[in-house]
Amino acid sequence: MQININFAIIIFVSGSVLLAAIYHTILYLHRRTLLLARYSLYLWVTYIYTLFRCYNPISDTENSFLQFIYADETLQMIAFALYIRFMDAAMDVNKQTEKKSWVFVKKSPLIIAIYICVQIVIVNFNTPTLIYLIAKFGIRGYLLFVGLYLLLSVILKRKKTYYYYLAGGAIAIIIFGIISAVSNAFQVSYQAGIGSVSWLMMGFFFDVVFFSTAIGYRIKIEALEKEAALNTLIKQTEILQQNEIEKIQAIYTTKEKERLRIANDLHDDIGASLSSLQIYSAIAEKAVADNPAKTIEMLQYIAALSKQLLENMSDIVWSMKSAGDNNTTLETKIKNFGAELLSDKNIDFTYSVAADTETVLNGIAVRKNILLLIKEAMHNMAKYSGAASAKLLMCITKTDLVLEISDNGAGFDSTKQFAGNGLKNMTYRAKELKGTININASPGNGTSIKVTIPLIAINDVQ
Repeated sequence: MQININFAIIIFVSGSVLLAAIYHTILYLHRRTLLLARYSLYLWVTYIYTLFRCYNPISDTENSFLQFIYADETLQMIAFALYIRFMDAAMDVNKQTEKKSWVFVKKSPLIIAIYICVQIVIVNFNTPTLIYLIAKFGIRGYLLFVGLYLLLSVILKRKKTYYYYLAGGAIAIIIFGIISAVSNAFQVSYQAGIGSVSWLMMGFFFDVVFFSTAIGYRIKIEALEKEAALNTLIKQTEILQQNEIEKIQAIYTTKEKERLRIANDLHDDIGASLSSLQIYSAIAEKAVADNPAKTIEMLQYIAALSKQLLENMSDIVWSMKSAGDNNTTLETKIKNFGAELLSDKNIDFTYSVAADTETVLNGIAVRKNILLLIKEAMHNMAKYSGAASAKLLMCITKTDLVLEISDNGAGFDSTKQFAGNGLKNMTYRAKELKGTININASPGNGTSIKVTIPLIAINDVQ
């Protein structure tokens, strides 16, 4: 039994399209993308059309033409409309830069629907064949030449493998569509050779091959991009984790250094004071019977040293608490210390501390050094200045913390070196905070001390 070549072509294409439709439908159920939804729908309608042709592979020259033309033409047009909707999703046409192509993919399905309605009128009201041919070849010319030219112009501009596959499918439709139209124009019979519908079927076949390849390639690229994005995210997370670890280590190191500093302070300052208390107590005990005056003197030393010891302990505890956890502010510490120390010397003391300093001075080392620097300056002022008035100003600029302490006392020659530790201690504490200290003094003109500490440095020594 000899099998008609046109029937064999249609059977082969029909089976191929069915397999593609099943595969991409299953793929859609897993991925749920618009692209796969439209492509699967296009394949199923194309399969229905090929199945219809398997049942009735007739040519336009047969007498039964009018009985089947309505269903045949309608299915073809629906397939073309879904093809355009698929290309719309596949190419991501830009409305602004590819306006003509955008209008085509959005409006063409409506134009095809209008043509189907016109075709119904033509078939059912025995309209002259010439009108039918004009409508038929007009819609095909519009879809094949205008539409595919615009689509190809978009695809070829993208210059990516995925779009080249789409272009291959579009070119297949153009070539086989033209051959089909020529075959139909010359009325090639199904017995004489490959008919117009068979050529169109082959166009569908190669179209499906190229489009399926394009979708597979796109899925592969998307998977690679997701993998690359995931690897990038993992690397960024690792970097953030490493930064966080380094930050924690830096905080720990800072805390450990400060713990050692506090231990040294306790050992050097508090330890020495306790040793002195023990010595003075032993002397007072021995002198209590034979030398009451010496005993009283020792007890006074013990009282003064005990007071100093309590004050130093208070300063250490205060510096270890953050601003939010501390009931006593730096301003209060300055006020209490200044009032007690300087009032005994009849020095009128005024001060101004900006409200935002408490937030900035929130680290142990910073708070301790600033407080001790201020107290050192006040001690020097009480001992040596003989001033009538003194003032303290502390403020925050855009870049620095600025501390100014001045008095109108006797002053001194700041160009000379002194044996005492007061100025040395202040200079040391300013350097500890990575700041600078400027001492402006001259005999008879008072003393002015200005300390400038960069805010960045404060953050570093928190």
